[in-house]
Amino acid sequence: MSPVWKLGLLLLFVAFLPAARPAPERLKSESKVIEQPSAPVKILSYESAYQAGAGAYVREGIRHALDYQNISTKSTVAVQFGLVSFDVWNEFLDRTAGVDIETILPQAMSKGTWVASRYADFSFHTGVAYVSKVRFEDGQIWQADLDAILSELRKIESDFDAAHLKKRDESK
Repeated sequence: MSPVWKLGLLLLFVAFLPAARPAPERLKSESKVIEQPSAPVKILSYESAYQAGAGAYVREGIRHALDYQNISTKSTVAVQFGLVSFDVWNEFLDRTAGVDIETILPQAMSKGTWVASRYADFSFHTGVAYVSKVRFEDGQIWQADLDAILSELRKIESDFDAAHLKKRDESK
């Protein structure tokens, strides 16, 4: 067979190969902050997304990253964030408590990242963050108004169960 024929057959073969398709794009996740006027800590920014595990140093799960500020006039020594995850159908996936135990002076800023691994976390779509609890240096503890939090979460999942906002052993 002549080289021209070989080239012609090769081109004909290549012409019938399926066209390469770009990898499908993942549905972009949403990140929402529940504002609370009485909270002594303000969430400045919040990003949430599913992250696939990639080696020994990247844990698979739902990644929640926050920047926040102590807007009170007192130092805080611990902050707990409620991090609630919903799937692509706006159904509850998980609640994680992001806890930061460090002294934050009045008006100072800090940041934190938490990764929650749960069954079906790959179907994550919407993350919601709110300030759950704050402990001040003097021992006083501020807590979120759970009725206000529930009201906001029910805008995502209309029949959201309040038991999801409590520790598993508190729901009984």
